[in-house]
Amino acid sequence: MKKILLLTDFSEASKKAIHFAQALFDDTAAEFCLLHAYPLESDTMYGTTFLMEEAEQNAYRSLQEMLSELMANYHPPFHSYQIRTAPGSPIGAVEAALEQETFDYVVVGASGSGFMAVLGSVATGLVRHAKTNVLVVPHTTAIRPVREVVLATDSSTLQHVPCLEPLNELVTRKSARLTALSIVNSQTPKLVGEEFDDYNQRLAQVFDSVETGPYFILDDEVEHGINTYLTTHSVDLLVTVPHRKTLMDAVWNRSLTRRLAFRPPVPLLALYDPEPVSRGESAEKPFFDEA
Repeated sequence: MKKILLLTDFSEASKKAIHFAQALFDDTAAEFCLLHAYPLESDTMYGTTFLMEEAEQNAYRSLQEMLSELMANYHPPFHSYQIRTAPGSPIGAVEAALEQETFDYVVVGASGSGFMAVLGSVATGLVRHAKTNVLVVPHTTAIRPVREVVLATDSSTLQHVPCLEPLNELVTRKSARLTALSIVNSQTPKLVGEEFDDYNQRLAQVFDSVETGPYFILDDEVEHGINTYLTTHSVDLLVTVPHRKTLMDAVWNRSLTRRLAFRPPVPLLALYDPEPVSRGESAEKPFFDEA
């Protein structure tokens, strides 16, 4: 059974993310947990404790109303729901929930609001901090079957097989086609002859139950290359494998996945890989993204 944490602020963006998650797992047993984080406030007249109790009660009541709406529509009998509130920031609430129990996915909506990706958002913060797979769903997403999945990758990504297992399970379950998208430039070592054949064989071995194929785009900017593909092809889900960075890298927003998560053009799945990437390895493999 899949355990899925649905972060909600009761906005239309978060509701769209919940509906997308329901559709994505409509063919498998799943336990959904609706989580709402309410802000901490203080008041000298009434006291902090009173305000927190009132905020928690209001949050719980709103979650119950949302759950009633979800249950009013059709849902598979193998889906179950629970609700949970937590004080503080959304990212802190998710981290606390993940410390208490294991969730396979955290799902969050992306409204596209804000001015600068460097300032971050809840989605970008979760990609960096959540120790599980993070699914970011744009508020403009159409709820439809997932048939075309794109893995932003290079040959090194296929060496991290354990973190790719959720993707393998998903595309197999959905009978989706998986495209391994690589953005290359004039400095990137070219895969020709036997190297290209080896790459294709490795791709087929890792995803042995689905239709796969490589796709290469020549572009000096990885993010631009990915967006070019997304605007010229039908894509239902974009997948990346982010890796941990230094604090200064996070401050200056050098992570490709975090930039994509700020305003994702399509649903974005960031696969969690606990293995750190060394500076030397990262420098040699420029497309191997870090969170």
